Amino acid sequence: MIYCGYQGCGKSTYCRTHNNTVDLDSSLFKKVDKWEENYINIAKSFSDENKKVFISAHKNVIEYLINNKIEFELIIPDMDKLAWRSRLEFRYFKNQTQGNLNAILDFDKNFDIDMKYYDFVESKGIKVHRVSATIVTDIAEVI
Repeated sequence: MIYCGYQGCGKSTYCRTHNNTVDLDSSLFKKVDKWEENYINIAKSFSDENKKVFISAHKNVIEYLINNKIEFELIIPDMDKLAWRSRLEFRYFKNQTQGNLNAILDFDKNFDIDMKYYDFVESKGIKVHRVSATIVTDIAEVI
């Protein structure tokens, strides 16, 4: 199964603590035209091996999955915007990587737009799991 997860939802943590999982970090892929096709093909190959594959929730990734009728589920924040930003800030101060900083910057720019898009995705029949930022969320509880 492929799971698209919003930044900070616990994809990497889940994969570190569960067998038969893959955390396919999109930051490892150069964002050139149609990069998502290669990204999804790799995710699909792991999924075909009965692994749980965790990938990004970028709009172009989700659209590729939908357009190519590839089964996936979406893991996103509940709508507590301030709490989610605090979660991302905590993650950055704990581990000051460029990726964690980029997550905060992307959040500030796109959170509201992303949440509207995810509502649209859910209206298409895609299973959506909402996780809380105010508790330590183990996504194993929702997937």
